[in-house]
Amino acid sequence: MEEERFEWQISGEGAEACTSPPVCPGYWGSPFPKDLHDGESQCETVFSFNIKEGYYQAVALGGLKVCLAVNISPGFPEVRGGWPSILYIESKANDEQAKALEEIYRKCWMARGEILKVKREKISFTKEFINGGPAARYEIEISGLYSLKTQPLLTEDGKPRYINTARGGIINIGKSEVNEFKDRDLPRTWNRSGMTATYWEFILNPQKLFWLP
Repeated sequence: MEEERFEWQISGEGAEACTSPPVCPGYWGSPFPKDLHDGESQCETVFSFNIKEGYYQAVALGGLKVCLAVNISPGFPEVRGGWPSILYIESKANDEQAKALEEIYRKCWMARGEILKVKREKISFTKEFINGGPAARYEIEISGLYSLKTQPLLTEDGKPRYINTARGGIINIGKSEVNEFKDRDLPRTWNRSGMTATYWEFILNPQKLFWLP
């Protein structure tokens, strides 16, 4: 039986780091800590994607990187939409690839927020396994704008600690050693280490428009 081929599909590995302590209460639909967020139930995060395989019609997308920086608006969990964001597409993507990735991420983000700007930037995404894996640490850079270094949270026998998503998938959890975002085109910037970091495998296609498993 042949696997269904969609108009587009991308898959790979993702990582995220926000400005709330581990494990970010947003995963439970609970308010964010107001004492860390100017008295509001709000948060900030960057989702980073290392696309290993993918296509948009005839356009190949494997080997490219994308980041989505997000300001979660005050009032969460009652307010769950309208989140301002900036989409970063790796500068080595050609014009066709960049257009395809922009279309994909706009479709995926439409229900949650507004993409204020789309930028072409140099992006690095590095993973280092610990003790042969699957636990890993990540280093992600958007040149001059974002810097992230993470450490996984481990069990006593060195295995990754994880939580289940609302869809029943697994995301591994860690914390940030460096977590700085400096792009002032987003309303709120930050420099906050020691906060939640997560990492996971993702797949996106027209039938699955959000990246958490």
